[in-house]
Amino acid sequence: MIFSAPYKKKSDADLVSLISKGNSDAFKEILNRYQKGVYGFALSLLRDVSEAEDISQEVFLRLYRTADAYRTFSTLRTYLFLITRNLCIDHLRKMRPETLTRQPEAVSNKTPLHHLCTAELRERIDLVLSGLPENQRAAIHLRHEQGMSYKEIAESLEVTLHAVESLLTRARRAFRNKFKF
Repeated sequence: MIFSAPYKKKSDADLVSLISKGNSDAFKEILNRYQKGVYGFALSLLRDVSEAEDISQEVFLRLYRTADAYRTFSTLRTYLFLITRNLCIDHLRKMRPETLTRQPEAVSNKTPLHHLCTAELRERIDLVLSGLPENQRAAIHLRHEQGMSYKEIAESLEVTLHAVESLLTRARRAFRNKFKF
């Protein structure tokens, strides 16, 4: 987008400041930077494409509405993941009696055999991950899918660094025990 080129070089804090003043191009840049990650995290927690899209939209709407209240206690990325996690938890509490659906496979140009093997492997991985407690699943996703540091994960999940280490250790151990070839 031609209009947002000057915004690509701005820091997240500067962009949020501009958003608080109603600057829609700054908001578009924040969306470009973080929408995919927020959606992926919501999807990993909710296991429902439609619900993850709704939560992702709500995260950015909240940022837009409350940009003037944002304080750089942590990175914007961590802040957005914290909002995402909290919205997902609220949603899951409301939906407890219902069964959550799984993520459909992405379309690519691989061979049918590759798709079959990849789909089966992904299905097995998803099945094992879905059996993990929510906090362990969130920690695994933030670490391995989003590439977050332990410190960022701790801030996003509102736990200590020691708790993150423990969550990841338990999640990895449970995954190894349940995922058999």
